Amino acid sequence: MRIRHSPLVPALLCLALAAALRAEDVSLSAEANRSQLYVGESFILQINIAGSADIEPDLSQIRNARIRPLGKQNISNISISFVNGKMTRQGFSGLVCSYEITPLAAGPFRAGPIRTETDKGRLEIEGPLLTVTDIEAQDWVLLAVVPSRETVLIDEPFDIALSLRIKLPKGLPAGIQPLFPNQPPALSVPWLTLDAAPGLQGPDIQRVMSELLIPNGQPGFRINEFTRRPDIFDFSSFMGGPPPAVFALDRRLVSLGGQDYFEYGLTLSYTARDEGNYVFGPVVFKGPIPVSAPDRGQAERRALFAVGAAATVRVVPPPEAGRPAGFTGALGSNLVAQARLDTNECLLGDPLILTLELSGPVRFDKMAPPKLSLQTNVTSLFTVYDNTVTTERGPDACRFVYTLRPHQAGAIQVPPIEVFFYDVASRGYAAAVTQPIPLRVRQGREVTAAELRGHTNLAAASAQAADDRRLDPAPIRTELAGAQPAPLLGGPSWLRLAAAGILVYLANGLLRFGMLLRRRYAPRRRHRRALPRALKKLALARRMSRADPSTAGHLLCDALRRYLAERLDAPSAGLTPDDARRLLAEAGVPAPLLDELISLFELHFEAGYSAQPAAGDLAADSRRIGALLQALDPALRTPPP
Repeated sequence: MRIRHSPLVPALLCLALAAALRAEDVSLSAEANRSQLYVGESFILQINIAGSADIEPDLSQIRNARIRPLGKQNISNISISFVNGKMTRQGFSGLVCSYEITPLAAGPFRAGPIRTETDKGRLEIEGPLLTVTDIEAQDWVLLAVVPSRETVLIDEPFDIALSLRIKLPKGLPAGIQPLFPNQPPALSVPWLTLDAAPGLQGPDIQRVMSELLIPNGQPGFRINEFTRRPDIFDFSSFMGGPPPAVFALDRRLVSLGGQDYFEYGLTLSYTARDEGNYVFGPVVFKGPIPVSAPDRGQAERRALFAVGAAATVRVVPPPEAGRPAGFTGALGSNLVAQARLDTNECLLGDPLILTLELSGPVRFDKMAPPKLSLQTNVTSLFTVYDNTVTTERGPDACRFVYTLRPHQAGAIQVPPIEVFFYDVASRGYAAAVTQPIPLRVRQGREVTAAELRGHTNLAAASAQAADDRRLDPAPIRTELAGAQPAPLLGGPSWLRLAAAGILVYLANGLLRFGMLLRRRYAPRRRHRRALPRALKKLALARRMSRADPSTAGHLLCDALRRYLAERLDAPSAGLTPDDARRLLAEAGVPAPLLDELISLFELHFEAGYSAQPAAGDLAADSRRIGALLQALDPALRTPPP
């Protein structure tokens, strides 16, 4: 029998999700990626506007700062789950706006107030509070943290360069570094730690620092809290703990504004594995440097404190400009897509299993299943169940399993499927396309109500009826007794048998008359018993909803099918929500009752093809279906033909 699926189910689920999202009012929040900074440094202010995607925040009340917009993005990562009939909502849906703010003065700094206008009035929050520390203005020591890129994608490498310039005092001999070997200045470099920041993959800091290590007593720098092993011949090192390690950075002589500087540098490469804002710095310099040429072997020294402003690298998702509607969130290059079916031949309406395999140097951990329902070349031939897709992820591959139903007979094919991803090599969106899959769909035979007796199909039984011509001939009597004379009417036993035959004939006539009346009034009895039977089965489904939701869902759907079959003289096997809608519409059921009943039927009908339970309270749904059947049953009370 032909079984069709209504495309209303995904639409109803989307409407339910949208209603749940609209149930929450618009809210405003803000957060800063730093709480303390120095004058001249910047921080990232992220403003979250939940429940809306078209509201602009107003930052005009933030004073004494430079503000640079970094872009905005619509985010919707809401997940809704039902536990014991209670809906749980997690995630965020709305607009996220990012700004780079540079305070211009020292002291407490309030990044606010922040305002926005909504349909219900103005929303306003104070904004985060930060501490801005002033530093002494000087040109002897200049520090800078320079990233190779300010914004990168996941898995895209970038460099962080530390630049330290120390001015050469006049008269200092050429080739002499402006450092005191016995008093090396200290550098605080936050990202030079043995533990990498979460979501960030960097070099082996232990190996990097080992290569930069030099003996104590040579010009260099102390960095963070790194120490070296004590010298076994130096007893003072055992008394005072491990001595600090001294490191030599790459250096060169540069000229800046007519003044010579020694420039020291260190460049490291990093790769971000997760989205976010990664702060490198600030870098702090503490220690003495010479500010005059040596006089009689002594150089004038000056203890300096200098700060290099921190740099922020933003790891962002692919740009929204030019993003295809079917973008899956995959990042990488050379994505390979392959598709296969579980069979090459089926009946019209049979469920098919489509497996989509993806491989290549691509990030699959944050990839969403491709929406086949958005590809019209697929939906023109198949009904796609996107809500039942299952996912299998591996380190270098990913597999998505879909359920399809063909709604066109003949020699067709599964058309090429496009999987959109962001190509980090070309920095643009691209698509991997599968090869078409041939499929032969045979037309299923329609079984009418007259060919059904209970659950038995009489069409096949009638084709196998016995042929009388193949039977053996009846035997005849050939002995001598057959030629002897006998009474015309036979003996008394035959007379009694003849009388009994008349009674049997009359009884048979009465029995056939009773069966005729039974068949004539069978539809009336079936119509009268349809509603009580359905209510009884719905009550059983309601009692089993907690212990066995899957069986209860099947009972609920079976109760609806049996009711429609008995009430409207239709076949119950394979009865779909589309068939039920057509039958009830032809019977004149009012539209409000019809729409609500079919919606509940579709919800639990789809759950039979999904590994997840139906999104709803099964006990409440069965109770509501019973009430709807009691309401529409009087409209179906028409005399049988």
